Amino acid sequence: MRETPDITTISILVFVAFWVLAVGVAYAAGRRWARAHTWWRQMAAQWRAALALALTFATSLVIGHFDAGSLAGGVLWGAAIFCQALFGFALARGIGKFEPLPVVRATRRREHIWRQAGLMLLVALLVVPGTIVASVVGTVISQGFFHEAYRTVASTSLFPSNRWLTFFSLLAGAGIAEETLFRLVALSLIWRLSGSRWLAILLSAALFGAYHLSPIDSFYLTFWQFPLRQFFSSMLAGVLLGYVYVKRGYETAVLGHTLSDWIPLLLAA
Repeated sequence: MRETPDITTISILVFVAFWVLAVGVAYAAGRRWARAHTWWRQMAAQWRAALALALTFATSLVIGHFDAGSLAGGVLWGAAIFCQALFGFALARGIGKFEPLPVVRATRRREHIWRQAGLMLLVALLVVPGTIVASVVGTVISQGFFHEAYRTVASTSLFPSNRWLTFFSLLAGAGIAEETLFRLVALSLIWRLSGSRWLAILLSAALFGAYHLSPIDSFYLTFWQFPLRQFFSSMLAGVLLGYVYVKRGYETAVLGHTLSDWIPLLLAA
């Protein structure tokens, strides 16, 4: 497996520190100001869901990359996931009648569990061809309008040779980490502030596209070899995933994102 660039490691550490500090600031402000206290209570009420998500992330990362680095990454990035989820679930549950975890809610209420779970799987599977179309359209735009040369690079070396274990690696990274930041937090924040779900979908998708060219993404050196294709493909996929999030919630977006990255690797193995 390829070594993680130093700038990526530093960027991740800064990223984790930012989210831990953000929660600390929210807590301190909540103790001092009444309005901030209301927000802090809304965040704190999400601790169970946030903790479950962070533990799922860490466990998946360790299964996918069973080494010392994955243990350290699971702890550090898991802390960031927990902090982001506190913000994200609080934001999402403050948006009208929107429920970010419909499958979890159905399970708790013991109502329509199989229906919700079946819809989650069906929609997630439909995301796969959608992201393939997004990749093709991104390639057409970058080559046809900007004459960008697309070179296939062996980026799959970042993943375990066992493609079944790769599912857990992708669940942690592409699924939980990216969907938490760009759909649960970014999309929910923009949606809540603007009142427009389509503005939120488009802006969060643009951020999603730009993220793949930043050092926080360990693939960024690969993606910078064809940046326009990567940006447009990721942005279009982000629009699809954002729409899935708005319609079917966070769980389906996570599973859809994971499958859309994993199934092509599985078929190519």
